[in-house]
Amino acid sequence: MSERKRQQNVVGGRAVRREVTLTPVQDGQLTVAAERAGRTVPAFLVEAGLQAGGFQTETERRESIFALFQLREQLARIGNNLNQMSRLLNAEGEVDADLRDTLTVIRQKVKAVDSTVELFAAEREDV
Repeated sequence: MSERKRQQNVVGGRAVRREVTLTPVQDGQLTVAAERAGRTVPAFLVEAGLQAGGFQTETERRESIFALFQLREQLARIGNNLNQMSRLLNAEGEVDADLRDTLTVIRQKVKAVDSTVELFAAEREDV
């Protein structure tokens, strides 16, 4: 059996406990659903309930952060390519103003992604 992810530890522990009564069929279905999601049953219940209520789950938050990191890497590569093109054009003569503007926009977007990642990380610390 593969290792299933539990909920992360939180400072002070979890003071609230809920009891759920299930039929054997419901228990089996819930166990299968949790295993398919790669989660323990308690972690699965928490995430499924929060998600159904319109709240962002820890899994969704991690996926969002991962997507932002990927976007940042892509923007950084684009910015690097633009920077190399700018150097080449500078060595040969004038650099087109659009190229400079594009490079500036890319740098601003990378900073915005960094700020968003920091915001996600700060929210995670509050959970």
